[in-house]
Amino acid sequence: MEEKPGIRMVSVDKDEFEKIIKDYSPMLYAQIRSIVLNHEDTNDVLQNTFLKAWKALPTFKGDSGVSTWIYRIATNEALQHIRNNKYKKFFSLDSVKNIWQIKYESLSNGGEEAKLENALKRLSPQQRVIFGMRYLNETTFKEIAESINLAEGTVKSTYHHAFKKVEKYLIEQAE
Repeated sequence: MEEKPGIRMVSVDKDEFEKIIKDYSPMLYAQIRSIVLNHEDTNDVLQNTFLKAWKALPTFKGDSGVSTWIYRIATNEALQHIRNNKYKKFFSLDSVKNIWQIKYESLSNGGEEAKLENALKRLSPQQRVIFGMRYLNETTFKEIAESINLAEGTVKSTYHHAFKKVEKYLIEQAE
């Protein structure tokens, strides 16, 4: 999402915040869904994200863009949800399959979903988050780094290793 120059979140009124919700909901939903287990949990986390953002408006200094700020809140809320629900899987494989099917229609047959699911299970939680943000949501490395508070080089390296793991597993399964 493109940043709106000069936006000062501290001066945002209710109507402006509703526009922010409308503009950022699809992007945040995809990010949260790539971390939490299901649609219902994703909607809960998304609601919590916007509630927390609304409450935090007075503390937003504008040092980063609105998308970076709200993306960080969403990622933190999703990870907190996972910590609070440790018995659940970390990564929504169904959501990844759905996103992947949209991008690559060939996954709709031939057992490819199970192969992808198994490949993603081999990633660490951090690799899953970064892989989901970069490959599935097409977020830039810089935005990912700012959102999850890591160095950009670390994000690039982690993504590269995750991508190679998924690629290697899928190639092995194709043979």
